[in-house]
Amino acid sequence: MTTLKEILRKTRRNLRILQEREAKYGREVPLELINQISDHEQAITLLEETLAGEQTEAAIQRLKAALRPLLVASNVETIDLETIKPEIPLQPFEPETVEIPAGPFIMGSAAGEQTPAAETPEHEVELPLYAIGLYPVTVAQYAEFIKQTDYPAPKKVGWLGKTPPKNRLDHPVVGVSWYDALAYCRWLSEKTGRAYRLPNEAEWEKAARGSDGQIYPWGNTWEPTLCHCSGEQTAAVTTFYKNKSPFGCFDMVGNVWEWTSTLWGSDWQESDFAYPYRPNDGREALTADESVYRIFRGGSFKDEPSQLRGSARRWYAPSHADKSRGFRVALDK
Repeated sequence: MTTLKEILRKTRRNLRILQEREAKYGREVPLELINQISDHEQAITLLEETLAGEQTEAAIQRLKAALRPLLVASNVETIDLETIKPEIPLQPFEPETVEIPAGPFIMGSAAGEQTPAAETPEHEVELPLYAIGLYPVTVAQYAEFIKQTDYPAPKKVGWLGKTPPKNRLDHPVVGVSWYDALAYCRWLSEKTGRAYRLPNEAEWEKAARGSDGQIYPWGNTWEPTLCHCSGEQTAAVTTFYKNKSPFGCFDMVGNVWEWTSTLWGSDWQESDFAYPYRPNDGREALTADESVYRIFRGGSFKDEPSQLRGSARRWYAPSHADKSRGFRVALDK
């Protein structure tokens, strides 16, 4: 299925390609190219108007009929108009996300005496456009999942049966295993029509450090007042509002560790998937045995500064749940 926003993004990208071709011709621009540019500009206007209005089935069908003769330029990305689906409004229980632009970023850490080997070598990773949770998933958001399903609630972290702790509804949910986080993402996808998932560790790290690989979300200087790193339990996700990452994400370090989709391996001491990060080498397999450790990121309310860097990595069995570990969601765009 294709969303209107996806088609609009691709149409804008194709228009830029056509305009670049136009610039190379100088004054002698072929009429066909001029018409293709005009058609794409008209298509963008139609898409923007439809996105701003009520997206009924009739409106979508009218849009498809209008776009078919317009988006026919050759040697640009093909746009699938037949699987368009309406944009579903954000649900009250749905986590807010922020888009992370496509492009390279610096991942890992340079080798040194104080640098854990698991973080080396420092390297560049190219990622496509994606979205990630503005905050970790909260108790209130996870409680809606528990309420609407027969899924078991977290244990030993303040829940009474399926009733969440009332004084922590705006805290990150904790006491969840990797499998619990995955189940939540799948439920949320089914409820909203958006393909939610866990971020891989490269996506998580880019969201935390920015494109230039700064040490902490706020910069390169340790500031203990900018994250929740000294306490006995979690804090509300809005408490440390000054610790935003370069892309606007909160609580990327401190408060809770966050599960990622990425595998470490079956050996605690040595990873089966060394750096550089390569998403297609098996480390993102969702069906790995539960004896294979999964990576979590970010540090928690009870960790030392060395664990609160954007490049710090930890791993544990995916079936394990802990009072200092939660997760945030991601979305392909």
